[in-house]
Amino acid sequence: AQKLGGPLMYTTSSYHAFGKERRTWTNSVGTLVVAVVAGACFGLLIASVSGSVNLGIGAVTSTRSFPPAVVGPRQTPSSLVGFASRQQREAIERFKETGLRPGEKIKDPQEDTRTGRSIVADPVSIDVKDFDGKVIGSEDLALKVARPESARGLVHRYLMYAQNALRAGTASTKTRSEVRGGGKKPYQQKKTGNARQGSRRTPLRPGGGVIFGPKPRDFSVDMNQKERRIAMATAFQSASPDVVVVENLDGKFDSPKTKNMVEFLDRVGLKPSEEKVLLVIEGAKRNALLSARNIDRLKINKPNSLKITDVLGADKIVVEQGALNSIKSIFGAATASEPEAAQEEEAAPAAA
Repeated sequence: AQKLGGPLMYTTSSYHAFGKERRTWTNSVGTLVVAVVAGACFGLLIASVSGSVNLGIGAVTSTRSFPPAVVGPRQTPSSLVGFASRQQREAIERFKETGLRPGEKIKDPQEDTRTGRSIVADPVSIDVKDFDGKVIGSEDLALKVARPESARGLVHRYLMYAQNALRAGTASTKTRSEVRGGGKKPYQQKKTGNARQGSRRTPLRPGGGVIFGPKPRDFSVDMNQKERRIAMATAFQSASPDVVVVENLDGKFDSPKTKNMVEFLDRVGLKPSEEKVLLVIEGAKRNALLSARNIDRLKINKPNSLKITDVLGADKIVVEQGALNSIKSIFGAATASEPEAAQEEEAAPAAA
């Protein structure tokens, strides 16, 4: 108390002649002040624990108002941690049972709108034309696509995936530490009237470094193979009104002539000079490929190597009948009648 009370209170008298200061320490008064402060703090501590304040004159009882969650047994740090862990365990068990996170409500199974599930699109009938442009039949297109509420976002992610994969990411600039030049101070710090400069490589001078310039980087993003397949099927199914199915082009082009390809597209109702056309063929047809390579707005591809940019950017899509079957096998879904038919075939020999 004497050590703490020493510097608490003092009296000062000055000797002006000598410029010195004389301090008279009153240890007794300082000790008294420290004792009073310590007693008050100890009394407040006791009052906060017991809920009553005893001032020596009388006992004044003060009731603590706890939140509803604290009323009951005494709360300790371990009990609070245990309560939080119990809540977490209950939330985890609830999520495992119902698949719902805290705050979510149980929905009707028929109104389930989770976007992670795919559906089979409604069949769309497309006319099949021959090499002369005459309708000779029809084909149904029903692929495994994304749900309507998530289709747009899924196709957009796949488009970003494809476009980012094409970016080289090789742009590079040099910072002030990499650019060529000496470290000598251009001129003295003061007496020149110019702004102070410490190096000729500063970004403020011509030939200096670049501030926050591009550096080589990888722009590619990740996307699951199943998501990419469903996104492609969704884009192709949405383009079904603009799809033209033609018979197989085997042997239709005797020689590689651009004129023959333009006349063929004109017969099936397409004008490659005015609209973008995507031709999907099955197999390697050399004459057809050579006949189409000089047409600016015409692109050719195979079913197993379709590009999302070509499907979304094409005004019309011409598909061979064999290529359409390949698209159905890659992006389609097995119908319900096929397993039933297989079960009936297995049951027939057993009954016999």
